[in-house]
Amino acid sequence: MTYAYLFRTMGAACFIVLVANVYKHGWHPGAILVGTLLTVLVFSLGVRPDRRTTGWALRYALTALFVFGLAAFRFLR
Repeated sequence: MTYAYLFRTMGAACFIVLVANVYKHGWHPGAILVGTLLTVLVFSLGVRPDRRTTGWALRYALTALFVFGLAAFRFLR
């Protein structure tokens, strides 16, 4: 159950970062798309352990790949 709350908190943090990014840089479609996708993916991981299925594992791997790819794009550019 701890991971569910952790993912929900991280999803809320992604939403706050999305709003702050839009406030700072304006309504750039790329920033909106990336932030919204990350927020939805992280929020979708916040489920109870007994409800985790193969789809959840796929979303987890997709989210990890997305976060690592985004970090590599931002820091190695």
